[in-house]
Amino acid sequence: MKAKIAGIVIALAAMAPVQAAENDVERLAEYSGLTVRKVQMILGTRTAFAEYPRTYQRSLEKFRKALGTENYDQLMAGRPIKLDNGIEVQVASVDQF
Repeated sequence: MKAKIAGIVIALAAMAPVQAAENDVERLAEYSGLTVRKVQMILGTRTAFAEYPRTYQRSLEKFRKALGTENYDQLMAGRPIKLDNGIEVQVASVDQF
């Protein structure tokens, strides 16, 4: 019984970083005024979204303007950034989306 509970605890702990990354994407979307899907499009791989060719550049410009160039560069380098509203976010790997 203890082994089963320990296994569940370990599985939940392994899921925590993924959940935190999803929350950070939601925070970035809310902060930038973009949808979660568009933030994922900016942070993720090129081929994942059908609307990529039409909307990527506009979304990227809006996202970069909302964050500021320095914060955008730091975020894309995998470093944590602090938004103007005091919330700290980090996207560990841009390929996870």
